[in-house]
Parts: sequence; C-alpha cells; structure tokens
Amino acid sequence: MLPETPMETCPNCSVPLNEDFRYCPACGQTTYLHRFNLGHIGHEAFHALTHADKGILHLLKNLTLRPGLVAREYILEGKRKRYFNPFTFLVIVLGLSVFVNSVFKPYERNISPQSPQTETHGTAPTAAELRKERSRNVSHFLDKRANLVAFAAIPLFALAFWLFFRRSGVNYAEHLVANVFFAGYFQLFATVITLVLSLFNRYLSTLNEQQLLFQLIYLPIAYYQFMGLGRWTGYLKSLLATLLALAVWIAFSTSIISLYIGWGR
Repeated sequence: MLPETPMETCPNCSVPLNEDFRYCPACGQTTYLHRFNLGHIGHEAFHALTHADKGILHLLKNLTLRPGLVAREYILEGKRKRYFNPFTFLVIVLGLSVFVNSVFKPYERNISPQSPQTETHGTAPTAAELRKERSRNVSHFLDKRANLVAFAAIPLFALAFWLFFRRSGVNYAEHLVANVFFAGYFQLFATVITLVLSLFNRYLSTLNEQQLLFQLIYLPIAYYQFMGLGRWTGYLKSLLATLLALAVWIAFSTSIISLYIGWGR
C-alpha cells in the first residue's frame, strides 16, 4: 500500500529520493503517487487521451495532417516524449479492428452462401467443393485474425521502402517503426470504414478497393514527408516506393492464399 508521507525511495527502482524531487532521477517516475480511486482513474484516462503533448488524440490529429513529419520527429530527430508510443497505438487499434471484424464479419459476408447439397454418404468432396470450403476458411481467418495479417504486412512494407530508399541512410529498423505509425492509422481507417459499410450494409464488397485506394493516397504523402523529399520528383519517388511495397505485399499474400485454396488441407 502506498504511504501517505513522502517516499524515501522510488517504488519503481528503489533509488533514494530527496523531499524536493518531483520525479525519480533514475527512472523518471513521478514521486507524487497516491492510491487509486474512481476519480483518479477517470482523470488518468482523460489525461492519456487528451494530453496536449503525447496523448493518443494528439497523435491521431498529427497522423492525419502530417503523418511523415510525426514519424520523422519521433524516429530520426529523437522527439520520443512528444508522441504517443506507436507500438501501443498499433496494439490498441488492432484490438479494436479484431473486435469490429469479429462482430460484423465483413469478409465472410462478401462470399456467396453455401449452396444446399444433397447428402452423399461415403462420397469424398470434389476439388471444387474443397476450394470453396478453403475460401470460406480464408475469409473466416481474415475476420478473426486481422491483427496477425497486419503484423505480417508491416515488416514486408518496411523491407520494400528500405530497399527503395537504401541510399538515404535510414536503416531497416527505422523504416519498420515508421510503418508501425502508418499501419496503425491505416488499420484505424479500415476499422471505421468496415463499421460504416457494415452498419449501412452497402458497398461492403468494395472494402478491399477502398483500403487500397487509401494506401495509395496516404502512404506516398507520409513517406514524402518522412524522407524529407523535395519537389514533385520526391513525391513521385514516394509514390513509386508505395507501389513497390503494395506489389510485394499483394504478391506475398495472394500467393499464400492461392497455395492454401489450391492445395491446402
């Protein structure tokens, strides 16, 4: 239980504290701690969302208006305290995405319902029936495991951008963190558009096309800013890099899906 009197040592790392310390000199934790109550929880939640310097709403606003500059400041300029942690942001968004997809099942709703079949006791299913069943399995997987798909896509996108800009001095890990920022925002867009289309039950069949269009618009702008490119030729390079990244991901994902549908079990 937290003491009511000033703490002599940091409860987080046990470093000795002076009475005038507002923060621990070793780990940075505040020395003004108190027991949790409902009012404190509400204040902390509101503060985490709206904090002017590093709240999640602050990050969302900047990822909307200046996505590449956010990544550049955080990754290349070392302004880490200014923004909400991108990995935490991605995990939160992916959790929301999995929940929405699990409820509305946008991919399963896009496949035709299984036609009634006559009973064929002892008869093995045909190759066409097996492929249809595997297609349904793929749709079910996409609805239930959108987080795994996103985690698989991010390293491939980062690899494509790193290869394209390999002479820039930005290493692969830095491209990876940048794509965590951009993937988090993209997944939030995908979640919102999935929710809207599912509620109105219209144009759900165009979900993939709308997501692709968003990436074709958002990623070139984001990377144009992140790489500090100038003039229209810089934007063209960013667009070409985006096309390369999308081509790598589409080729990889469609190959895996096609192999499973054609020859999986």
